[in-house]
Amino acid sequence: MAKKEANKKKTIPEPNTIIKDLEPQVINIEDIVTPKEKVIIRNELVKNKIPPAIGNLIQVEGLVLKEVSELNIKLNTSGSQIEQIIAIQEHIFKNWHYIFDPVTGKDTWRSAEATLSLKYKGQYSGDCDDFAILMASIARQIGLRSRMVGGFDGESGHAFAEFLVPVNLSSNKWLFGTDYRTDNSGKWVSLDWFKGKSHDKYTNNIIIYEDI
Repeated sequence: MAKKEANKKKTIPEPNTIIKDLEPQVINIEDIVTPKEKVIIRNELVKNKIPPAIGNLIQVEGLVLKEVSELNIKLNTSGSQIEQIIAIQEHIFKNWHYIFDPVTGKDTWRSAEATLSLKYKGQYSGDCDDFAILMASIARQIGLRSRMVGGFDGESGHAFAEFLVPVNLSSNKWLFGTDYRTDNSGKWVSLDWFKGKSHDKYTNNIIIYEDI
């Protein structure tokens, strides 16, 4: 399945891939991997003393913890939460294979583990909501409060993740030049693949997805 997904023709990220007021079709890891593959994944997690995933779409532990651990070692990040999330976001987007949802009449949202189970030869795949759910999961895994945001510009909808900057880390150098929004909770930094004006146009009409 992962090989098949990665071999699809890569396209440029598009914004209009989230549909307002439409109940999404949730895709879990069990919908992607075979029972045999599921056993292999579970055994590998047990071998590495990684607990099962917690959460529905935005998840921690399980394959998310495994991915975060491996990427922090590969990217040689420091113990800084901000450095880790920014460095990992840049790496995953650089290796993201953008693929549209199938034409089923429904918006398809994958769990973080489902997206990670489709990783093939270091390449990730999916559309904007898959990327957003994965990034929100990774942010939570390293101890940051995070959420997915659905932003709408007319009929065009786009999903992105954002994380809340801890007060004591607000001057971290890795935050320089990042897009952010503020609310009563504080400063939320965008983990979107769109930057600047391309991102900002999706921040005026939004829906917050925190408990998904």
